[in-house]
Amino acid sequence: MPSLGIFGRRKKTEETERTQRTLLEELCKDDKGLYEVLNRTLLLNPDQSMAEGIQFNIDKAQEYEKNKDATKARIAYQAAGEISLYEGKVVQAQKFFKKAAEADPGYAHRSIFEFYNKKDNAERALAVAQEYYAKTKKVTAKKEK
Repeated sequence: MPSLGIFGRRKKTEETERTQRTLLEELCKDDKGLYEVLNRTLLLNPDQSMAEGIQFNIDKAQEYEKNKDATKARIAYQAAGEISLYEGKVVQAQKFFKKAAEADPGYAHRSIFEFYNKKDNAERALAVAQEYYAKTKKVTAKKEK
């Protein structure tokens, strides 16, 4: 019999609270590291990010670096890396995520960018990201109809 709370209500267990997995969790399966990285680097609205493009973000990042604004430079390089990942350009994504890590060495989640340094990790992330974008594109296309 489930335990009762102070007001006689059943206490929720972790199983009842979390029965459905997100699409990203399903695609990553049991790879927690890959999930954490993609959770922070996938584009939620690719069309909006693609409107500005990679070059815009690179130019902004270089400008911020000249002005000694490490946080904004990291964000711009991260955006360029995310767009590269969306476009399927692994080497370019690795380059920009590396620059994002170098731009702001004090960033708490720097390990996310360093994950892409290994070619195997970057290729795994790219494969899952491409599958994620393909599936989410189908869902948004259905909603628009």
